[in-house]
Amino acid sequence: MNRERKHCLESCEVSRLVRYELGGVEQKVTLEGRRADAPVVIFLHGGPGSPLPISVGTRGMFPDLTDRYVLAAWDQLGCGANRCALGDDACIERYVDMTLDLVRAVRRDFPGNEVNLLGVSWGSILAARAAAREPGLVDHVVTYGQVLKELGFNDEVFEALERSAMPAKLKADLRAIRASGARDLKAGMRLAGWVRKYTEGYQAQGGGMMPIGAFVRGLLASPDYTLRDLVAAVSNDFSRSERLFAELFAVDLSEELANMRVPYLIVQGETDIVTSTRAIRAFVAECGNPNLRYAEAPRSGHMPGTAGMDLLFARMADFLGPSTPAAEAAR
Repeated sequence: MNRERKHCLESCEVSRLVRYELGGVEQKVTLEGRRADAPVVIFLHGGPGSPLPISVGTRGMFPDLTDRYVLAAWDQLGCGANRCALGDDACIERYVDMTLDLVRAVRRDFPGNEVNLLGVSWGSILAARAAAREPGLVDHVVTYGQVLKELGFNDEVFEALERSAMPAKLKADLRAIRASGARDLKAGMRLAGWVRKYTEGYQAQGGGMMPIGAFVRGLLASPDYTLRDLVAAVSNDFSRSERLFAELFAVDLSEELANMRVPYLIVQGETDIVTSTRAIRAFVAECGNPNLRYAEAPRSGHMPGTAGMDLLFARMADFLGPSTPAAEAAR
């Protein structure tokens, strides 16, 4: 562990690994913050099954966040530190149930603190559904890469791939998928791979690359992660969960977002076509819900680079306000 990370761990009033019962299963969560009275931010990772960049194993690695908030990091059941085989009951609503159990557990441990959700991609589904179901439990929601509908199969994906330098043979396969109306795991994985390779839908040029190597080295030095946890963070049963992905490809959050009663900030990458920035921008403008706010990260795709991460954290700080009650009183 490097000196900077060790100093971060030692300087925090809150820095511990806890076990909460979520959805009837005991699961590991890390809690970390310089001030115990700071607002709590629960991170809901993407994938599903991809606990990056923030996970149970990253305690001490995000001082920009833990200086302002108590950061709760949860590897969702089936990956990372909470690795296990997924059963037939793996579905969106089960993970929403676990998300709400986590909010309740955090509120018990921090009864005087605001509790907020930060969801990315798949995590934005959990955040939206949890806040819509129990708005009194959540103070604010922030998302990056907000899912709306037609995840991965929207017209923008097909049009961008048609314009790309993808080989003619693959474009023929693309047209066959579009004509068939298939929304299954195999077709979704093929489309995602092509978007990564032939477009800027996932990663925009010029926005700085996410430092994956630094994250991996940090996980290897983590006080809370084993090598098996690290392996399960990148290879797990989520990629084979036909039911879960069928639900993902069919999900439509239009109603939940249009009627959202919790202050809700959506940050989208400029070049994101997976969770279509064009569609989200238009939806927020047209739905007229004053709780929805929108910000766009230039030079960023569905996976934020350094520019996207910087804008996300800056907008989040403005949206959530002062980091402690004392700061609020002084404002």
